Amino acid sequence: MEKFKYGPLVWNHRGEDDESGNYYWNGKPPVEYDGSKIPIDEDGNQCLPIVSPVHPGWQADLDRCSYNSVLGEKIPDLDYVSEWFEDNFLIVSDKQCKKYVLNWIRRTYRSSILYQKLIFKCSSIQEVMDLIWPQDEQKL
Repeated sequence: MEKFKYGPLVWNHRGEDDESGNYYWNGKPPVEYDGSKIPIDEDGNQCLPIVSPVHPGWQADLDRCSYNSVLGEKIPDLDYVSEWFEDNFLIVSDKQCKKYVLNWIRRTYRSSILYQKLIFKCSSIQEVMDLIWPQDEQKL
């Protein structure tokens, strides 16, 4: 039987013989996908908590965000994003965390003039990341 997947997550459920997934779900096992392509259980409940940075409805805790001068807004700190993965015994790179933050930025600030200018100015996701997180370039 094929595993349920969403983004980097591959579901494992207690009692399964095949433990090749990376995300252990304690609720009812997924049986199909919903309209957002998130695995759901037999009751139609999503098998992905909304507190997960990969969830399309994730709302960052603004107390765990810092002001970003490029966007003129607060954005989630990378350690805050990576914490959820660590708590679920998943390994993610800084680049992956940045992509989840970029998804959040796109949903949250899509009508912001500074965000629009940034997207228009950049020719790649990497260029956007380099402008939003310039201090990372100095670490190399």
